[in-house]
Amino acid sequence: MFAARVQRCATPSTAMRASTRILRRFDHSDAQESLRQLIAARTACRSFASDPVPDDVLADVLRLTQRAPSGFNMQPYACVLVRQQADRERLAEAMLASNGRKVREAPVVAVFAADLEPSRRVPRIQKMMHDNGASAEAVNNLPHYTRLFSGEGELAGGIRSLISTVVSPIRAVPSHVPTIAWSFKQTAFAASAFLHAASAYGLATCPMEGFDETRVKHALDIPDRYAIPVVVCCGYPSAPRGAQAASSPRLHPTEVFFDGKFGGSTASLFGLEDEQ
Repeated sequence: MFAARVQRCATPSTAMRASTRILRRFDHSDAQESLRQLIAARTACRSFASDPVPDDVLADVLRLTQRAPSGFNMQPYACVLVRQQADRERLAEAMLASNGRKVREAPVVAVFAADLEPSRRVPRIQKMMHDNGASAEAVNNLPHYTRLFSGEGELAGGIRSLISTVVSPIRAVPSHVPTIAWSFKQTAFAASAFLHAASAYGLATCPMEGFDETRVKHALDIPDRYAIPVVVCCGYPSAPRGAQAASSPRLHPTEVFFDGKFGGSTASLFGLEDEQ
């Protein structure tokens, strides 16, 4: 219902206003059940119809994607939308196995690129912070915290790793992680938001990691500064909703979620008896 009502909006701006009005009318139970159904029903689509995704729908999905969280609001990613058939054909040559066919079929392919030099974004983010009323202290501290948590710079990263090892027994300090791990983590938040925003409009998606990154970057003129964590096909499914593949199985929640400490039983949380 939510997706159908918003899809009829004529322009990106009216689509966003309409979705906001609808959400405001939801009580918590409505929003809870709608989100629950969207997440539970999402599957990786294996075959796409040729129907195009309307621009206003795609624009709203992308705006919602941008609402994903990121460390210090750095948003260290870009996303290339591949929509023209010739461009998709070129990209398909960089995909592995059946992923090439999916790229050729899907009317929209979103290639998420993680920034491996996030400090280059700092001036732009600082200006945005200043323009939106952030304190001078927060604005001035951004370069330090970005370097500290993103792990940018091999030499500096090695020094921070050593400091972390030495100081951690005495006081809490951030653990050093490679920049690619930090940026992939931030980009994954956005990719996940894209999947669920697309689902809200009745679109099907298929996130893929089977590709030749060097070829993908060459096909789309993506600078060396970026790495590619995921490529997402997006469009309308070729099969009716009821005929699509069933959701893939998941581990039992008690194997994933622990209470109090790693390994702590959550059996009672999920209405089960503790196994001794």
